[in-house]
Amino acid sequence: MSKITVNAPVDKVFEAVSDLTRHAGWAAHDINISAETEEPVAVGHKYSSGKSGGKWDQITITDFVPNERLGFHVVMPNKWELDWQISVSAAGDGTSVERKGRITSIPALMTPMKFLYALAAPMDEKKLAKKMKADLES
Repeated sequence: MSKITVNAPVDKVFEAVSDLTRHAGWAAHDINISAETEEPVAVGHKYSSGKSGGKWDQITITDFVPNERLGFHVVMPNKWELDWQISVSAAGDGTSVERKGRITSIPALMTPMKFLYALAAPMDEKKLAKKMKADLES
């Protein structure tokens, strides 16, 4: 989980965090994210995410309440599945952004990798939060 305060209004922050294509610029790793349709963000909207030349994750919006929260489910090519929730709320003159993720499914043979993920994830979240804050405040 990561939590930051951004010096920007709630509506502008939510607009940015609900555009998953922008998350590629905040990611700890070099990835691309593309929307499968040009429709406005809504539950059921689909995205693809990954590195050029590699297999792509499939992302589906699972929760969408404007200016409050966004949830999405990720299915990775290695069969890992994750759920993410991003919540925004007013914090003085800025916006508090909280991002939570959890593994919802992992192949039995890959279960030991869950431990390594738990070690690496907080560092990746700090990088993402720092990049997100810099982008949203610029």
